[in-house]
Amino acid sequence: MKKIVWVIVLLGMAGCASQEILMVRQLKIQDVDMGSVSDGAHVGSYSYSGFEYRVQAVVRDHTIADIVIIKNRDTRYSKKAEAVVAEIIKEQTPNVDAISGATATSKALMKAVENALLGNMAM
Repeated sequence: MKKIVWVIVLLGMAGCASQEILMVRQLKIQDVDMGSVSDGAHVGSYSYSGFEYRVQAVVRDHTIADIVIIKNRDTRYSKKAEAVVAEIIKEQTPNVDAISGATATSKALMKAVENALLGNMAM
């Protein structure tokens, strides 16, 4: 009887996690008016599944000069998603295509950059 209860609990938890991942994959990422973002280092984060993704976006002359990933998971998907940073810098917006095969983590990093730029908190 206890085994059946644990199986049901674990299946329920897996269902919640996959719902959350689906929601993250569908996140809307905004374009940011870089003219309104002050120069400096801006830290932003985004959390899902009990993990906080954290980035630092460096702005110079109202352009994204660099993005440092401060905190990311240590999985092959997360490492693959880090390629989204180059696209954000190239396009000068966090609203870029997610990295195929690492969509959820790409979106989490994109949202963290968006939050950094919209937070406008220079360090």
